[in-house]
Amino acid sequence: MLELATDKAAGVIEITVDGDIERADFEAVIKAIDELIAQHDHINAVEIIKRLGKMSPGLWWRDLNYSLSHMSKFGRCAVVTSKGWIGPVTRFFAAFTHMEIRTFPMTDLESARAWVRETA
Repeated sequence: MLELATDKAAGVIEITVDGDIERADFEAVIKAIDELIAQHDHINAVEIIKRLGKMSPGLWWRDLNYSLSHMSKFGRCAVVTSKGWIGPVTRFFAAFTHMEIRTFPMTDLESARAWVRETA
């Protein structure tokens, strides 16, 4: 399941991953991102990963293609999770992008939200 919240004025999207990802949820997130990109040169994101579930191969492929083609539109991305392995994986992939990416433990969710809203 994906949940999302947007702050259109600030250009911030918050996505919570908690289990299986269905096409309708994924498409809602894409639509919200596209709307923010239409209003802002760059947007920032908070991704809260509670539980990773299943995602169909076709949807996974769409996610990868969309992410790669829109990566230049993101400024900061905070990844918030209690899953210990996600931090090192995130930091590895951050080395291949211009985005500022930081990981935060779940206990620092408010710090993550504040960080993506800071002016660079």
